Amino acid sequence: MSPPDTIRSIDFSAPRRLTGTASRALSAWQSTACTLLKENWQGLLGSGVELIPGHVDSSTAQKAIRALPDPGYAARLSVGPQGFAAFVVFSGRLVHALVADMLGSLGKDWPEVRPLTAAESSMVELLFGEVARSIGLAWPDVEPLECHLESVISRPIRSRVFPPEEILVRTLVTVRTPLGDEDLIWLMPQAGLSSIGITDALVAESPTQQPAPQLRQIAERLPVTLSVELGTAALSLAEMHALNVGDVLVLDQPVNGPLQATIDGRLHWLGYPCRLGQRQGFRIMASKER
Repeated sequence: MSPPDTIRSIDFSAPRRLTGTASRALSAWQSTACTLLKENWQGLLGSGVELIPGHVDSSTAQKAIRALPDPGYAARLSVGPQGFAAFVVFSGRLVHALVADMLGSLGKDWPEVRPLTAAESSMVELLFGEVARSIGLAWPDVEPLECHLESVISRPIRSRVFPPEEILVRTLVTVRTPLGDEDLIWLMPQAGLSSIGITDALVAESPTQQPAPQLRQIAERLPVTLSVELGTAALSLAEMHALNVGDVLVLDQPVNGPLQATIDGRLHWLGYPCRLGQRQGFRIMASKER
């Protein structure tokens, strides 16, 4: 087995980290993105993989880039309406393992790290394209977040995409493969996260008077109706009147996208249908910060 790629230790104590609501919103988004990416990769890989979001830190771009695995590959993404740059970085051996899995040639040991062939590079673009799609679909809002794969960067440790002193948020995601665990690294500028609403500026709450315990107990017993939306379809009045038993409507909801759970028309959670005995269920995967 080839020696594992190492991620050098960084001192993350200096930059201000995301806290409170911003940290929870980021974690929920990334957790849903990992779930979607696992599902989207299932049609490409011969073996199953697990993606588990882990520790989140902040650092200057200079320190964060120096800590990337080398050799490695990065999906350079354009995220949000303003198109800020983000990296999802894979070690060289993880990329070769995923490509070998796509080709059905995955062995018992980590593959040798070498330059990719043209065909293998096309496979990596396909895998990284699903990374961008999953991140966009995982966004906890009515509309998916704009997220596009701009390019595949070889040896991102040499990249100069981010200004050296820009503050980046780094998330380690464990990829569990048949060969063992390997980390991928998700890097996003803190300013970019603020532009899409993930910011500590929204954490501060104005002091409010606490309700009496009796009123709180009464309020907590009030019933609310939770609705889970399967999807919608736009029809003309004539098309609606022409519907018959057995007709099939095409909904705007992708089969691998999360469903929306609303209360009084307001989005509260994202999740996936499940079965509980003879009843339908709804498994919550992410909450909409309110």
